[in-house]
Amino acid sequence: MFWTEGRRALASDEADSAAETRSQGRSADLALAQAPTQRFARIAILAALLLLVVYTAVAILRLTSGPQSAVEQVLWLLVPLAVAFGLALLLLLESRRVERAHAAFTDSEQRFRLAVEAARCGIWEWDLAEDRIFMSDVTAALFGWRGGVVDGQQVLDRVSEGHRDGLREALSTAAVYGGFDVSFRVPSLAGGRPVWIDARGQGFGKSPEGGFARIIGVALDVTEERLAQARAQSAETRLRDAIESVSEAFVLWDRNGRLLMSNRNFRSFFRLEPTVLKPGIEREELEALARLAVRQEYPALGGRKGVREAELVDGRWVQISERTTAEGGLVVTAADITALKAQEEARRINEDELRRAVANLERSQEQLSELARKYETEKLRAEGANQAKSEFLANMSHELRTPLNAINGFSEIMIAEMYGPLGDTRYKSYAQDILNSGQHLLALISDILDMSKIEAGKMSLRFEPLSLEEVAEDALRLVRDRAESAGLALRLDFDDLPEVEADYRAIKQVLLNLLSNAVKFTPRGGRVTVRAELRDDPMGQRVRMSVQDTGIGITPDDLARLARPFEQIESQHAKTQQGTGLGLALTKALVEMHGGLLDLRSAPGQGTSAAFSLPVRQTDPATLAAVG
Repeated sequence: MFWTEGRRALASDEADSAAETRSQGRSADLALAQAPTQRFARIAILAALLLLVVYTAVAILRLTSGPQSAVEQVLWLLVPLAVAFGLALLLLLESRRVERAHAAFTDSEQRFRLAVEAARCGIWEWDLAEDRIFMSDVTAALFGWRGGVVDGQQVLDRVSEGHRDGLREALSTAAVYGGFDVSFRVPSLAGGRPVWIDARGQGFGKSPEGGFARIIGVALDVTEERLAQARAQSAETRLRDAIESVSEAFVLWDRNGRLLMSNRNFRSFFRLEPTVLKPGIEREELEALARLAVRQEYPALGGRKGVREAELVDGRWVQISERTTAEGGLVVTAADITALKAQEEARRINEDELRRAVANLERSQEQLSELARKYETEKLRAEGANQAKSEFLANMSHELRTPLNAINGFSEIMIAEMYGPLGDTRYKSYAQDILNSGQHLLALISDILDMSKIEAGKMSLRFEPLSLEEVAEDALRLVRDRAESAGLALRLDFDDLPEVEADYRAIKQVLLNLLSNAVKFTPRGGRVTVRAELRDDPMGQRVRMSVQDTGIGITPDDLARLARPFEQIESQHAKTQQGTGLGLALTKALVEMHGGLLDLRSAPGQGTSAAFSLPVRQTDPATLAAVG
């Protein structure tokens, strides 16, 4: 760009100089260039004739005056010859000098043309009277032509329509004042990009109507310059858009401390009016206005050079950074750090609270040590109590089961009248009541012992492949008499299932507990169904078993309490049934020991569904360790 501007200035100066030289001595130069030898020959002939005329007149006078000697006659002969020789020599020297001057002029003009065109400056000459233009090859190439003479209208037709009026006006001005300077666009003949031309020249030659008859000048191809200017303007626009879009305040000063540009965040942060932020305003003046929006300033953390923090009057905090540019100017940015300051304050508060908490912890350390000692004492006491409970249950199991077995055995003998009739039928009924009570008490003792073992982690299961259908049939066989006596229908609905790794006694106990509850709480005419199906699970295949009845159902409040030890539902029907509240708790514990989950669903008057799922293969090491 700078080279182009220099080239344009050089070409303009050369065009002005050439125009001035041509306007002063164009006629003489053309005369010398056309026939220099003939002009000097005519001068020499005229001089020789004049001398001969003078010499003839003198000779006639001398002859009329009397006879002359031979010497005088020789002199009269030699003098004309010497004069003629001298004139001829003078003519030759002058002719050589003129030829050398003409050659130098031609060479100078050729060098001037080459120098101008080498700089991509075309030469042109516009004859305003005839409206014809001489174009050099470079100038013509800018229009898509070859060098030569063209009509002025042709040139106007090649110029873009929007620039023709400007060109006409420049011609009119040059015709009067001499100066010619105009830029215009020429469309490409091949459909490519247009060419931008800067034309500069100077008028010369007087016109009969006044003003100038001709304009001579140069033409410059400034297409790249125009494109560079467009790119620079686009880049500047993008830069301004980017500066406006950043969240920080931005201001740029030149090396003399004058404002170049700023963004809207700078105006917003420091409460400045747009009319104040005019390019060229002094830095001291603008900073004085900006300080009105600052409550106080502090050095940045770490003492970084050119960085400081300021609290604004509206409560916001900004971090101001200053940096010198390569040209000696200054860039100032201000970032909103209000959120960071709030975090620092919150961190400071948290640190204070943490220190107070540490102090409280240190003060309570002795209390914690005392509590730890008490805990250890209570732990030993609890372990002793648990051991005593286990021993008590073991002893009670033996002490209670021994007489209960005798009571139950003799009751069965009396009911069967093995040794003869009892007499009154009421004795047989009493014996039946004794047997039922003994069996109920024996079952209660077994459930309590099992729950105690599970809670103590001493319950051991023996996993082996078994058929769930066979286990379910065994459990149904044990409750079938009670179900038929209660007027209930039992149904078994099993798919084709694989064998499952489980403890036979535990699974049978689970099914017996669920079936007993279903039979117990289902009115006459109801139905109890045992179902099983195979399901795919992300952890492997599982079998889901369910016991569904059409009984009285359970309310949501009661359903949440079930499966806890010694929990029983309170209803009119439940009051007529015996139970300890351990059946579902024991069932839930046994299912979980198999890696399963007990699921109870019920609604009053719609029956109950008790379901549990078992893995086909026991692969969980934690489960195997817990039950082993």
